[in-house]
Order: sequence, then structure tokens, then C-alpha cells
Amino acid sequence: MATFSEIFRALRKDKQLTQEQIAEVLGVSPQAISRWENSLSYPDITQLPNIASYFETSVDELLGIKKVVKKQKMLYFQFRWQESADVINEHLDDGWIIKEMHTHPLDEGQHPEGVVVLEKTIFI
Repeated sequence: MATFSEIFRALRKDKQLTQEQIAEVLGVSPQAISRWENSLSYPDITQLPNIASYFETSVDELLGIKKVVKKQKMLYFQFRWQESADVINEHLDDGWIIKEMHTHPLDEGQHPEGVVVLEKTIFI
């Protein structure tokens, strides 16, 4: 995970700004910027929204916090065909979990069929 110091330095360099220039924009000393970029100190928490806004990013991204995204997938299954079970098992092997499963009422001699809802948590 990238640190604030690494992220801040990269954002400053992307805008082709010197430490002195960004210090002037943010209303702090160039020494403060140097300390931030060398992990010797950090900006006051109240400055984080302004810094994030200037760099057109979020405070979470500025702090290196990864976003959690949950994806869902719905699969229809009929277990009279092995392919249905294979497809579900492939997803489970790939880190998906079964969130819900709905089956249709079965008459005697019928094979299970229905819908399975799979979910996977992804960190971006």
C-alpha cells in the first residue's frame, strides 16, 4: 500500500510543481512539504480535503485507502447438466462466494434447477 508521502510526491510531480510552488498553493512552508514527502510529519487533518481537492482526488486515495467493491453475479443452473455445477465451481475457485440460492419446486424425478447469486469482494 502506498503511503501518503509517496502519493503526495507523485501527485506534485505529475503537476510538475516544485515543493516551493505547492507550499505556496497550500499555504504552508516548503520545509513542511519536504517533511511530508519524507514521512517526517503529516499535514494537519483539516488540510486533507483541500489537498485532495487541489489534486482532484479523494482523501481516501490521498491516504492510500483502497476502495472495497462488491460485485455480484447471478447464474441460472440446472443440475441435470454437469456444466452448471462446473461453472459455479469455477467461480467459487476464483474467490466468489454463494450469497443466495433459489430453487424451483421439484416434482418427483426432476433435477434441481434455479438461480445462484454469487458475490466477490474486490479491493481497488
